[in-house]
Amino acid sequence: MAEWIFDALPPSGARRGGDPAEHAFTRNLDTFVREVVQNANDQRIGDPPPEVSFRFNELAGEKLEAFLGKLSWSTLEPHLRAAARTTGGRATGRFLEELDRTRRLLTLTIEDRHTVGLTGDESAEDSHFRALCKDTLYSHKRLQASGGSYGLGKSVLWAFSGLSTVLFNSVLQEHPVGRKSPRLIGRTELPSHRLGKRWFSGSGWFGQSVYAEGGLRAESIWHLNAAIEARELYLARHERATGTSILLAGFRDPAMESELSVASLDERILKAAAHWFWPAVELKNPGLCIRAGEREANAEDFAALRPFVECWRGRGSRRTELEQPGDVVSCSIPIELPARRDDSASARASVRGEVLLVVRLAAEDHDQQLTGHVALFRGPGMVIKYWDRTGIAQGMRPFHAILATGQARDPAAPTDADLEIERFLRDAEPPGHDDWLSTPALKEGWKPGYAKALEQLRDRVSRELRELLMPRPSYGARGPERLQRRFPIGKRGGREAEPSAFRFADLDASFSGLRWRFSGTVRPARRSERPWEASVSLRELGDGGQALELLGIAAITLQTEGATASIERGVARIQAPASTQAVTFQGTSCPIAAVDGTPCEVALEVGSRIAPEDG
Repeated sequence: MAEWIFDALPPSGARRGGDPAEHAFTRNLDTFVREVVQNANDQRIGDPPPEVSFRFNELAGEKLEAFLGKLSWSTLEPHLRAAARTTGGRATGRFLEELDRTRRLLTLTIEDRHTVGLTGDESAEDSHFRALCKDTLYSHKRLQASGGSYGLGKSVLWAFSGLSTVLFNSVLQEHPVGRKSPRLIGRTELPSHRLGKRWFSGSGWFGQSVYAEGGLRAESIWHLNAAIEARELYLARHERATGTSILLAGFRDPAMESELSVASLDERILKAAAHWFWPAVELKNPGLCIRAGEREANAEDFAALRPFVECWRGRGSRRTELEQPGDVVSCSIPIELPARRDDSASARASVRGEVLLVVRLAAEDHDQQLTGHVALFRGPGMVIKYWDRTGIAQGMRPFHAILATGQARDPAAPTDADLEIERFLRDAEPPGHDDWLSTPALKEGWKPGYAKALEQLRDRVSRELRELLMPRPSYGARGPERLQRRFPIGKRGGREAEPSAFRFADLDASFSGLRWRFSGTVRPARRSERPWEASVSLRELGDGGQALELLGIAAITLQTEGATASIERGVARIQAPASTQAVTFQGTSCPIAAVDGTPCEVALEVGSRIAPEDG
């Protein structure tokens, strides 16, 4: 029979108030689902793909008493109540009070299939068993594309158990010598506490009592004995598929003031799973399967997620422009990585590769929460972040986009560069795996240039979005016919006979609502070491092309950070620092009155100069 054994306080007498790892995460159900599913996805074997199911059980009456008896409650409860008297155990104390009042307990069983299981000997240094059931802040991941690398994610299991107690039952892919599946063990994570005259460090294990070097400890229960124990602890596995079942004793959501019904919890789990793991579902056919209750997580069940799935499915589109809502355009974004610090042949030089940006145009009245966001993900297929890009340019059309990186760029045939990008971006993730940043892992594993690589990636994605999504000039409805004849648009960018120190691109304009709307890009022909400036003006031309009346500019906006613009007497002035390689602008003229007269043209003139050395 399994029993609880707690570690005594070490000779140093050092105490702890709880598990520091749990403070690395936002403690809500969204984070819980992310971490649990990511861990299962990281342990996938191959075909068939992993399956993860969430199943709640409400225990009361005889069922509750039988469960607590099998959990060796008479040994566990005194430790829980002792820990509840400490500062770090207040939440446990409140949960025990509620259990005493209602005599009801909600458990959650999470079962994954087609994963490796809790492999490894009881004392093996690097194993899945030790990483999840014994060690703290250790991570043992099989795959380069794994989601986690800090060993912090498992802390959410104990954070979401009101009794800070988690049980494991596993069918292993590989067994230690002389052992057979299943394997059962439990662990409780409490603050250091005193029971009677003895102090305990906090951690306790539920298993078979064994004398080992240093004293008594609880080890895993195996095979038939484990199967019997698991059945009475709501941990039985009904299939022979490899994987692990995890039971949280006394499920609670630390972020919720009141408890939700099981149906509401199932719905929230399905939504969180679809929100973060729709790429994992889509990357393979079939892909990762996640269930809660009787339903399967499906991104198409949630309106805010459907456009991203359609974006991914349409990535093979050959379109080059976004014209109608639903249109999809794919483009490759270059990325250059610094060399790694290790001495392997593949790490001696920088790496140039690509990531895939896919953009889908949304309808103008589309106001879902994630409109204007880019879903970032890599090989495991978990969305790292929904990156908000709604504010990068005024007047930009609504969209949804994905950035598939590393092994996700081309799942069927990833290149060596894709594998390096996968490794790089994994190191760029902080403990919460919710962004790509300059982290200690990048500093330790990569030569200088890693911060620049991330910055350039962000800038290139933003630039591509601006180019794809800025409104295209429309010539279908240009105002009164008389005005169309009076003001056909012309373009000027300096004298053709003279070489220019600047280059102009995409100069364009259209007439709408009695105003000219114009746009373009200006850049130095060569990299400038000094600030530079440009002027933009609209001018009426006579029959012979001679300059006539200046048409005042009413407004101008820049789509380039660092540069500034002002309007002086109807002419727009742009000032750019030396570090700015190009400035993209858009603007409108003052209103034009409809009058009769000799037909003429309007020219868009752009001039520029390098600032003198004396400023």
